[in-house]
Amino acid sequence: MPDVTAFKLLQGYLWHPTAQVTPSLPTSLPSGALVALDEVPAPFAFFDNGEPTAGQRFYQFTVLSTFEAEPSNAVLHTRALIASAELDPILNATLPGVGWSIFEDLRAA
Repeated sequence: MPDVTAFKLLQGYLWHPTAQVTPSLPTSLPSGALVALDEVPAPFAFFDNGEPTAGQRFYQFTVLSTFEAEPSNAVLHTRALIASAELDPILNATLPGVGWSIFEDLRAA
């Protein structure tokens, strides 16, 4: 069996008020990319508007894809765009009060 290496495509955060129900994400996307979601401590003390993050629960999500050979940055970027397009409607459908941020993160996992 050939060696398989996982590469990150996207990294992001979800957050919501502490009393709210935990949002969920699928564990995989139609393109085959995998999604990991883990609760984490607040990665920053304040939001951009100066509001403290203390009353929020935070989750980090990582979108990964596996490859049998090391992919080029162009291939990783294309896969990240596809995964982002698949994840976008899911993130936009979260409950009111749920915030999120997402960015491209193209490196070996």
